[in-house]
Amino acid sequence: MPMKIVLSTRGSRGDVHPIIEIASALRRAGHDAVICVPRTFEHLARTRKLDYSLYSEDSGQVMQKLGSGMKAIQTALDWFSGSIDEQFEFMLQATENAGALATSVNEVASPTVAEYRKIPHYRIAYTPVLPGYQPPPLIPWQSLPGIANKGFWHMINGFTGLLIRKYINKKRHDLGLKSMPGTGEYFTARSHTILAINPTLAPPCPSWHDNYNFSYTGYCHGSVEGDPGPELIRFLEQGSAPVYIGFGSVIVKNPDEFTSLILEAATLARCRLVLGTGWTGLGGRPLPDHIFAVGDVNHAALFPLCAGVAHHGGSGTTHTAARAGVPQFIMPQIADQFYWGHRIRRLGLGPAPAAPDKITVKLLGRVFMDLINNPDYADNAKALGENMRHENGIRKTVEIIISSGTV
Repeated sequence: MPMKIVLSTRGSRGDVHPIIEIASALRRAGHDAVICVPRTFEHLARTRKLDYSLYSEDSGQVMQKLGSGMKAIQTALDWFSGSIDEQFEFMLQATENAGALATSVNEVASPTVAEYRKIPHYRIAYTPVLPGYQPPPLIPWQSLPGIANKGFWHMINGFTGLLIRKYINKKRHDLGLKSMPGTGEYFTARSHTILAINPTLAPPCPSWHDNYNFSYTGYCHGSVEGDPGPELIRFLEQGSAPVYIGFGSVIVKNPDEFTSLILEAATLARCRLVLGTGWTGLGGRPLPDHIFAVGDVNHAALFPLCAGVAHHGGSGTTHTAARAGVPQFIMPQIADQFYWGHRIRRLGLGPAPAAPDKITVKLLGRVFMDLINNPDYADNAKALGENMRHENGIRKTVEIIISSGTV
């Protein structure tokens, strides 16, 4: 039976694109899908002819302010707390007569909205967000003992609770709901967590099965960008398979200097590159014939034509490169990028990660050569890619949402 389903997210491309794809699939299945997304991505909602509301934030400006390290964590938490009022306003209005609410984990108001509306809530996560003995994705230290990881989970949940609990409880009181306990406990107990990630790339912690209501759907990042243009296709056909390098929506300091470093490394490795300009604006100058600069491009179509992918380590880019069956190298700065960098190295899909401020011409040149020539990376990536191409994460996610399971 057709149902109204509200989907909401904030953040960058990796947060928004899956929501757009899931909403489009729900609509094709005959349901009324309504989305709330940052105004930066209005064109995507229009292209898919979806019903939408726009959050006021400019995702590009948020990423510009984010920084790295502990500053990034504090900025992100401030962003969370500052967005709560708007989340409640938009989602309360959108969920009138809705049968389900599905959001990214960024939407901290959503479990309360779903409770008030008495509808199921689905947390869609692109990284393993459930606490356990595995390392929290947000920390740079990804090889600690399990007991230390557990302690970090408690610290993160406690700090997040201190920052946002008073704002959420004020709204709960206004809605006639009881105060919630710790945020982490409430979010995981009230919601069904959809892990839109590959279980080989991000395996479950054994303790999850006894403590949480969750499902793996696998790869869940469809493409909402255009296919490669004719000029890029000509470049790809003119020589050996290039390495793709780019940082997507993550900002790199001193883009002109980093562009020079990339060009020198490519010369050292004697390789061809596709340079993703991203929100940083890499490139920005005449480039030699063996390097081709691109803006928005269909990664799902491009990456299988590349020898390897060097990137910032977002979940979407990591999964797209893995699904393409090519080696990858991650240059993490914030959030779950550290986790994905560790996993790529652990699975033998590419070299050890290195932050952009640790990258040298010699190191990056060696990385380019490794991505192109290391047979172990190539074999491991090919095997994982073949496995992932059998997944249909969007279909599984839609099936879970429309099942309207008990809350």
